[in-house]
Amino acid sequence: MGIFDSSSNHTCNMPSSFTADAPDPIVGNLSFHQLNMAISGGCAAFSTLSISILMFRHATHFSRPNEQSKILKICALIPIYSILSFLSIAFPNTYIYLDPWIEFFQGIALGSFFLLLCEFVSPSASSRDVFFAALQVPKSRLSRGGKQPVDGLEWYRKKWFAVFQYPIIALGVAIATDITQAASVYCLESSSIHYSHLWLEIASNVSLSFAITSVVKFYAALKKDLKHHKPLAKFLAFKLIIFLTFLQSIIFWILRSTHTLKGTNQLTWADVNFGIQTMIVCIEMVPFSIFFHWAYDVAPYDLSKARPLPLAQMGGQGGTSSPHDPETGSQGVDQYRMEQQKMQHDYYNQPGGYYGGFMGSRALLTVVNPMEIVRAIMFGFSMRSESKTMNDRYVGGVPPVYQGGPNEY
Repeated sequence: MGIFDSSSNHTCNMPSSFTADAPDPIVGNLSFHQLNMAISGGCAAFSTLSISILMFRHATHFSRPNEQSKILKICALIPIYSILSFLSIAFPNTYIYLDPWIEFFQGIALGSFFLLLCEFVSPSASSRDVFFAALQVPKSRLSRGGKQPVDGLEWYRKKWFAVFQYPIIALGVAIATDITQAASVYCLESSSIHYSHLWLEIASNVSLSFAITSVVKFYAALKKDLKHHKPLAKFLAFKLIIFLTFLQSIIFWILRSTHTLKGTNQLTWADVNFGIQTMIVCIEMVPFSIFFHWAYDVAPYDLSKARPLPLAQMGGQGGTSSPHDPETGSQGVDQYRMEQQKMQHDYYNQPGGYYGGFMGSRALLTVVNPMEIVRAIMFGFSMRSESKTMNDRYVGGVPPVYQGGPNEY
Protein backbone atom coordinates (compact mmCIF):
# COMPACT_ATOMS: atom_id res chain seq x y z
CA MET A 1 0.00 0.00 0.00
CA GLY A 2 1.44 3.36 -0.98
CA ILE A 3 1.36 6.66 0.80
CA PHE A 4 -1.22 9.04 -0.66
CA ASP A 5 -1.10 12.80 -0.32
CA SER A 6 -4.61 14.00 -1.03
CA SER A 7 -3.71 17.67 -0.72
CA SER A 8 -1.49 17.56 -3.80
CA ASN A 9 -3.19 14.58 -5.47
CA HIS A 10 0.14 12.82 -6.02
CA THR A 11 0.85 9.22 -5.02
CA CYS A 12 4.07 7.98 -3.48
CA ASN A 13 4.63 4.34 -4.40
CA MET A 14 6.87 3.45 -1.46
CA PRO A 15 5.35 1.22 1.26
CA SER A 16 3.74 2.91 4.24
CA SER A 17 5.59 0.45 6.48
CA PHE A 18 8.62 -1.71 5.76
CA THR A 19 8.75 -5.51 5.95
CA ALA A 20 11.91 -6.70 7.64
CA ASP A 21 12.32 -10.21 6.24
CA ALA A 22 11.86 -11.35 2.64
CA PRO A 23 9.89 -14.58 1.99
CA ASP A 24 12.93 -16.58 0.79
CA PRO A 25 16.26 -16.94 2.63
CA ILE A 26 19.44 -15.70 0.96
CA VAL A 27 22.03 -17.85 2.82
CA GLY A 28 20.94 -21.10 4.45
CA ASN A 29 17.95 -20.32 6.62
CA LEU A 30 18.89 -16.65 7.00
CA SER A 31 17.00 -13.87 5.28
CA PHE A 32 19.03 -10.95 3.92
CA HIS A 33 17.78 -8.83 6.82
CA GLN A 34 19.05 -11.37 9.37
CA LEU A 35 22.38 -11.67 7.58
CA ASN A 36 22.62 -7.88 7.40
CA MET A 37 21.89 -7.66 11.13
CA ALA A 38 24.71 -10.10 11.89
CA ILE A 39 27.31 -8.43 9.66
CA SER A 40 26.37 -4.82 10.46
CA GLY A 41 25.94 -5.54 14.15
CA GLY A 42 29.39 -7.11 14.39
CA CYS A 43 30.99 -4.24 12.48
CA ALA A 44 29.16 -1.63 14.56
CA ALA A 45 30.23 -3.34 17.79
CA PHE A 46 33.88 -3.50 16.68
CA SER A 47 33.97 0.11 15.48
CA THR A 48 32.29 1.40 18.62
CA LEU A 49 34.63 -0.54 20.90
CA SER A 50 37.71 0.52 18.95
CA ILE A 51 36.82 4.23 19.02
CA SER A 52 35.69 4.03 22.65
CA ILE A 53 39.18 2.85 23.58
CA LEU A 54 40.74 5.75 21.68
CA MET A 55 38.34 8.26 23.24
CA PHE A 56 39.00 6.85 26.72
CA ARG A 57 42.74 7.22 26.18
CA HIS A 58 42.31 10.85 25.13
CA ALA A 59 39.98 11.49 28.08
CA THR A 60 42.50 10.11 30.57
CA HIS A 61 45.35 12.07 28.92
CA PHE A 62 43.39 15.29 28.60
CA SER A 63 46.37 17.66 28.72
CA ARG A 64 45.24 20.03 25.91
CA PRO A 65 41.48 20.45 26.40
CA ASN A 66 41.08 22.97 23.57
CA GLU A 67 42.38 20.43 21.07
CA GLN A 68 41.26 17.14 22.55
CA SER A 69 37.65 18.20 23.12
CA LYS A 70 37.45 18.64 19.34
CA ILE A 71 39.20 15.34 18.68
CA LEU A 72 36.68 13.57 20.91
CA LYS A 73 33.79 15.04 18.90
CA ILE A 74 35.44 13.96 15.64
CA CYS A 75 36.02 10.43 16.95
CA ALA A 76 32.41 10.18 18.15
CA LEU A 77 31.22 10.37 14.53
CA ILE A 78 32.24 6.74 13.88
CA PRO A 79 30.11 5.12 16.64
CA ILE A 80 27.25 7.49 15.75
CA TYR A 81 27.41 6.35 12.14
CA SER A 82 27.69 2.69 13.16
CA ILE A 83 25.00 2.62 15.83
CA LEU A 84 22.39 4.68 13.98
CA SER A 85 23.00 2.70 10.78
CA PHE A 86 22.57 -0.57 12.68
CA LEU A 87 19.35 0.67 14.32
CA SER A 88 18.06 1.58 10.87
CA ILE A 89 18.68 -2.01 9.79
CA ALA A 90 17.20 -3.56 12.93
CA PHE A 91 14.11 -1.34 12.78
CA PRO A 92 13.54 -0.44 9.09
CA ASN A 93 10.67 1.95 9.81
CA THR A 94 13.07 4.24 11.70
CA TYR A 95 15.52 4.73 8.79
CA ILE A 96 13.97 7.86 7.29
CA TYR A 97 13.71 9.44 10.75
CA LEU A 98 17.27 8.56 11.85
CA ASP A 99 19.30 9.09 8.67
CA PRO A 100 19.15 12.93 8.55
CA TRP A 101 20.36 13.10 12.16
CA ILE A 102 23.56 11.36 11.08
CA GLU A 103 24.06 14.35 8.77
CA PHE A 104 23.56 16.72 11.69
CA PHE A 105 26.18 14.95 13.82
CA GLN A 106 28.44 14.96 10.76
CA GLY A 107 28.05 18.74 10.65
CA ILE A 108 29.14 19.01 14.27
CA ALA A 109 32.17 16.80 13.60
CA LEU A 110 33.07 18.84 10.50
CA GLY A 111 32.90 22.06 12.50
CA SER A 112 35.04 20.48 15.23
CA PHE A 113 37.62 19.46 12.64
CA PHE A 114 37.77 23.02 11.32
CA LEU A 115 38.21 24.37 14.86
CA LEU A 116 40.95 21.80 15.47
CA LEU A 117 42.89 23.10 12.45
CA CYS A 118 42.48 26.64 13.79
CA GLU A 119 43.77 25.47 17.17
CA PHE A 120 46.81 23.88 15.56
CA VAL A 121 47.89 26.97 13.61
CA SER A 122 47.20 29.42 16.43
CA PRO A 123 46.87 27.90 19.91
CA SER A 124 46.23 31.29 21.51
CA ALA A 125 42.66 32.02 20.49
CA SER A 126 42.94 35.70 21.32
CA SER A 127 45.71 36.15 18.71
CA ARG A 128 44.06 34.07 15.99
CA ASP A 129 42.70 37.10 14.16
CA VAL A 130 46.23 38.50 14.17
CA PHE A 131 47.55 35.27 12.67
CA PHE A 132 45.05 35.30 9.81
CA ALA A 133 45.47 39.04 9.26
CA ALA A 134 49.10 38.23 8.35
CA LEU A 135 48.06 35.32 6.15
CA GLN A 136 48.19 36.02 2.42
CA VAL A 137 46.26 33.43 0.43
CA PRO A 138 46.89 33.20 -3.35
CA LYS A 139 43.80 33.47 -5.50
CA SER A 140 42.73 30.59 -7.67
CA ARG A 141 44.22 30.45 -11.15
CA LEU A 142 40.70 30.93 -12.44
CA SER A 143 40.25 34.11 -10.44
CA ARG A 144 40.48 37.45 -12.13
CA GLY A 145 43.90 39.03 -11.81
CA GLY A 146 45.87 35.79 -11.63
CA LYS A 147 47.31 34.67 -8.31
CA GLN A 148 47.30 37.96 -6.47
CA PRO A 149 47.03 37.39 -2.71
CA VAL A 150 43.75 38.03 -0.94
CA ASP A 151 43.18 39.37 2.53
CA GLY A 152 43.75 36.55 5.00
CA LEU A 153 41.30 37.74 7.63
CA GLU A 154 38.47 38.10 5.12
CA TRP A 155 39.32 34.68 3.65
CA TYR A 156 39.27 33.18 7.15
CA ARG A 157 35.91 34.76 7.90
CA LYS A 158 34.35 33.37 4.72
CA LYS A 159 35.68 29.87 5.35
CA TRP A 160 34.40 29.96 8.93
CA PHE A 161 30.91 30.96 7.81
CA ALA A 162 30.87 28.36 5.00
CA VAL A 163 31.75 25.58 7.45
CA PHE A 164 29.30 26.51 10.20
CA GLN A 165 26.33 27.08 7.95
CA TYR A 166 26.27 23.29 7.48
CA PRO A 167 25.24 22.27 11.04
CA ILE A 168 22.42 24.83 10.85
CA ILE A 169 21.17 23.52 7.49
CA ALA A 170 21.61 19.89 8.59
CA LEU A 171 19.56 20.51 11.74
CA GLY A 172 16.80 22.16 9.72
CA VAL A 173 16.81 19.30 7.18
CA ALA A 174 16.63 16.67 9.95
CA ILE A 175 13.65 18.35 11.62
CA ALA A 176 11.89 18.95 8.29
CA THR A 177 12.48 15.34 7.20
CA ASP A 178 10.89 13.92 10.36
CA ILE A 179 7.92 16.28 10.11
CA THR A 180 7.26 15.69 6.40
CA GLN A 181 7.72 11.92 6.73
CA ALA A 182 5.17 11.84 9.54
CA ALA A 183 2.84 13.93 7.36
CA SER A 184 3.34 11.53 4.39
CA VAL A 185 4.80 14.21 2.11
CA TYR A 186 8.48 13.14 2.15
CA CYS A 187 8.59 10.06 -0.15
CA LEU A 188 12.12 8.59 -0.02
CA GLU A 189 12.03 7.02 -3.48
CA SER A 190 10.67 10.03 -5.34
CA SER A 191 12.50 12.98 -6.86
CA SER A 192 9.26 14.73 -7.73
CA ILE A 193 8.97 18.43 -6.94
CA HIS A 194 5.71 17.62 -5.15
CA TYR A 195 7.54 15.88 -2.30
CA SER A 196 9.97 17.31 0.21
CA HIS A 197 12.60 14.63 -0.36
CA LEU A 198 13.98 16.35 -3.47
CA TRP A 199 14.25 19.80 -1.90
CA LEU A 200 15.72 18.57 1.38
CA GLU A 201 18.32 16.48 -0.45
CA ILE A 202 19.33 19.47 -2.57
CA ALA A 203 19.61 21.74 0.49
CA SER A 204 21.67 19.17 2.39
CA ASN A 205 24.02 18.31 -0.47
CA VAL A 206 24.66 21.92 -1.51
CA SER A 207 25.34 22.92 2.11
CA LEU A 208 27.69 19.97 2.63
CA SER A 209 29.52 20.72 -0.63
CA PHE A 210 30.20 24.31 0.44
CA ALA A 211 31.45 23.16 3.85
CA ILE A 212 33.72 20.41 2.51
CA THR A 213 35.18 22.66 -0.18
CA SER A 214 35.95 25.34 2.41
CA VAL A 215 37.70 22.91 4.74
CA VAL A 216 39.74 21.47 1.87
CA LYS A 217 40.89 24.96 0.81
CA PHE A 218 41.59 25.90 4.42
CA TYR A 219 43.74 22.81 4.89
CA ALA A 220 45.57 23.34 1.58
CA ALA A 221 46.50 26.93 2.45
CA LEU A 222 47.76 26.04 5.94
CA LYS A 223 49.26 22.59 5.51
CA LYS A 224 52.83 23.91 5.98
CA ASP A 225 51.81 25.41 9.33
CA LEU A 226 50.14 22.10 10.25
CA LYS A 227 53.01 19.80 9.26
CA HIS A 228 53.93 18.89 12.86
CA HIS A 229 50.44 17.51 13.58
CA LYS A 230 50.18 14.70 10.99
CA PRO A 231 47.70 16.85 9.07
CA LEU A 232 47.35 14.58 6.05
CA ALA A 233 46.44 11.56 8.19
CA LYS A 234 43.91 13.56 10.20
CA PHE A 235 42.53 15.09 7.03
CA LEU A 236 42.15 11.79 5.19
CA ALA A 237 40.78 9.87 8.17
CA PHE A 238 37.94 12.33 8.58
CA LYS A 239 37.36 13.49 5.00
CA LEU A 240 37.22 10.01 3.53
CA ILE A 241 34.33 9.14 5.83
CA ILE A 242 32.35 12.16 4.69
CA PHE A 243 33.31 11.70 1.04
CA LEU A 244 32.39 8.02 0.88
CA THR A 245 29.06 8.41 2.67
CA PHE A 246 28.25 11.47 0.55
CA LEU A 247 29.08 9.60 -2.66
CA GLN A 248 27.03 6.59 -1.58
CA SER A 249 24.04 8.76 -0.70
CA ILE A 250 24.16 10.35 -4.17
CA ILE A 251 24.38 6.95 -5.87
CA PHE A 252 21.46 5.47 -3.92
CA TRP A 253 19.44 8.66 -4.39
CA ILE A 254 19.82 8.26 -8.17
CA LEU A 255 19.00 4.55 -8.03
CA ARG A 256 15.89 5.16 -5.93
CA SER A 257 14.74 8.10 -8.02
CA THR A 258 15.02 6.10 -11.26
CA HIS A 259 13.24 3.13 -9.62
CA THR A 260 16.22 0.92 -10.45
CA LEU A 261 16.09 -0.73 -7.02
CA LYS A 262 13.33 -3.31 -6.84
CA GLY A 263 12.53 -5.93 -4.25
CA THR A 264 12.63 -9.66 -4.95
CA ASN A 265 11.65 -12.82 -3.07
CA GLN A 266 15.02 -12.59 -1.29
CA LEU A 267 15.23 -8.81 -0.87
CA THR A 268 12.51 -6.57 0.52
CA TRP A 269 11.92 -2.96 -0.55
CA ALA A 270 13.76 -1.85 2.60
CA ASP A 271 16.71 -4.15 1.87
CA VAL A 272 17.41 -2.76 -1.59
CA ASN A 273 16.59 0.90 -0.86
CA PHE A 274 18.60 1.39 2.31
CA GLY A 275 19.51 -1.94 3.92
CA ILE A 276 22.46 -2.50 1.57
CA GLN A 277 23.57 1.12 1.89
CA THR A 278 23.59 1.08 5.69
CA MET A 279 25.41 -2.27 5.74
CA ILE A 280 28.16 -0.77 3.56
CA VAL A 281 28.46 2.16 5.99
CA CYS A 282 28.81 -0.19 8.99
CA ILE A 283 31.52 -2.19 7.19
CA GLU A 284 33.44 0.94 6.18
CA MET A 285 33.58 2.19 9.76
CA VAL A 286 35.75 -0.78 10.79
CA PRO A 287 38.96 0.24 8.96
CA PHE A 288 38.33 3.90 9.80
CA SER A 289 38.05 3.08 13.50
CA ILE A 290 41.47 1.43 13.29
CA PHE A 291 43.07 4.22 11.25
CA PHE A 292 41.87 6.83 13.75
CA HIS A 293 44.19 5.33 16.39
CA TRP A 294 47.14 6.47 14.28
CA ALA A 295 45.72 9.67 12.80
CA TYR A 296 44.48 10.98 16.16
CA ASP A 297 47.14 9.38 18.32
CA VAL A 298 47.20 10.12 22.04
CA ALA A 299 51.02 10.26 22.20
CA PRO A 300 51.31 14.06 21.64
CA TYR A 301 49.16 14.58 24.75
CA ASP A 302 50.95 12.10 26.98
CA LEU A 303 52.94 14.23 29.43
CA SER A 304 55.34 11.38 30.14
CA LYS A 305 56.66 11.71 26.57
CA ALA A 306 58.57 14.47 24.81
CA ARG A 307 56.42 17.41 23.79
CA PRO A 308 55.85 18.02 20.05
CA LEU A 309 56.78 21.04 17.99
CA PRO A 310 60.35 21.76 19.21
CA LEU A 311 61.31 25.31 18.31
CA ALA A 312 64.45 24.19 16.48
CA GLN A 313 62.31 22.33 13.94
CA MET A 314 59.91 25.19 13.43
CA GLY A 315 62.44 27.69 12.19
CA GLY A 316 61.38 30.92 10.55
CA GLN A 317 60.08 29.55 7.30
CA GLY A 318 57.20 31.53 6.01
CA GLY A 319 56.05 29.09 3.36
CA THR A 320 52.59 29.67 2.02
CA SER A 321 51.51 31.57 5.08
CA SER A 322 54.26 34.20 5.13
CA PRO A 323 53.16 37.43 3.51
CA HIS A 324 55.49 39.82 1.74
CA ASP A 325 54.76 43.48 2.04
CA PRO A 326 56.47 45.62 -0.62
CA GLU A 327 56.55 48.69 1.62
CA THR A 328 57.83 47.22 4.87
CA GLY A 329 59.80 44.32 3.41
CA SER A 330 59.75 40.76 4.69
CA GLN A 331 61.81 41.33 7.84
CA GLY A 332 58.87 42.58 9.88
CA VAL A 333 56.68 39.74 8.70
CA ASP A 334 59.38 37.17 9.47
CA GLN A 335 59.71 38.62 12.95
CA TYR A 336 55.95 38.32 13.40
CA ARG A 337 56.01 34.70 12.19
CA MET A 338 58.82 33.86 14.60
CA GLU A 339 56.86 35.39 17.47
CA GLN A 340 53.83 33.31 16.50
CA GLN A 341 55.94 30.16 16.32
CA LYS A 342 57.53 30.90 19.69
CA MET A 343 54.06 31.30 21.22
CA GLN A 344 53.09 27.95 19.72
CA HIS A 345 56.29 26.35 21.04
CA ASP A 346 55.70 27.74 24.54
CA TYR A 347 52.12 26.53 24.46
CA TYR A 348 53.14 22.95 23.67
CA ASN A 349 56.09 22.81 26.02
CA GLN A 350 54.67 24.48 29.11
CA PRO A 351 54.25 22.21 32.16
CA GLY A 352 50.73 21.06 32.86
CA GLY A 353 48.59 18.16 33.93
CA TYR A 354 45.55 16.17 32.92
CA TYR A 355 42.18 17.89 33.12
CA GLY A 356 39.85 15.05 32.18
CA GLY A 357 38.58 14.33 35.69
CA PHE A 358 38.06 10.90 37.25
CA MET A 359 38.55 8.22 34.58
CA GLY A 360 38.22 10.96 31.95
CA SER A 361 34.58 11.64 32.83
CA ARG A 362 34.90 15.42 32.59
CA ALA A 363 36.57 15.16 29.20
CA LEU A 364 33.97 12.75 27.85
CA LEU A 365 31.18 15.14 28.84
CA THR A 366 32.58 17.66 26.36
CA VAL A 367 31.37 15.37 23.57
CA VAL A 368 27.72 16.04 24.43
CA ASN A 369 28.25 19.71 25.29
CA PRO A 370 26.85 21.69 22.32
CA MET A 371 28.04 25.11 23.47
CA GLU A 372 31.35 25.04 21.58
CA ILE A 373 29.54 24.62 18.25
CA VAL A 374 26.81 27.10 19.24
CA ARG A 375 29.43 29.73 20.08
CA ALA A 376 31.26 28.99 16.81
CA ILE A 377 28.05 29.52 14.83
CA MET A 378 27.30 32.78 16.63
CA PHE A 379 30.90 33.88 16.13
CA GLY A 380 30.58 33.31 12.38
CA PHE A 381 27.79 35.86 12.16
CA SER A 382 29.69 38.43 14.22
CA MET A 383 33.07 38.01 12.56
CA ARG A 384 32.54 40.64 9.86
CA SER A 385 32.47 43.49 12.37
CA GLU A 386 35.38 42.00 14.31
CA SER A 387 37.48 41.69 11.15
CA LYS A 388 36.93 45.37 10.39
CA THR A 389 38.08 46.23 13.90
CA MET A 390 41.20 44.07 13.49
CA ASN A 391 42.07 45.71 10.18
CA ASP A 392 42.33 49.05 12.01
CA ARG A 393 44.84 47.65 14.53
CA TYR A 394 47.87 47.46 12.28
CA VAL A 395 49.66 49.65 9.76
CA GLY A 396 51.73 48.61 6.77
CA GLY A 397 50.42 45.06 6.53
CA VAL A 398 52.32 43.69 9.55
CA PRO A 399 50.03 43.17 12.54
CA PRO A 400 51.38 43.32 16.07
CA VAL A 401 51.62 40.17 18.14
CA TYR A 402 48.75 40.17 20.58
CA GLN A 403 49.75 38.95 24.02
CA GLY A 404 46.36 38.75 25.68
CA GLY A 405 44.93 35.72 27.45
CA PRO A 406 43.10 32.96 25.56
CA ASN A 407 39.39 33.33 24.84
CA GLU A 408 36.98 30.77 23.37
CA TYR A 409 37.99 31.74 19.83
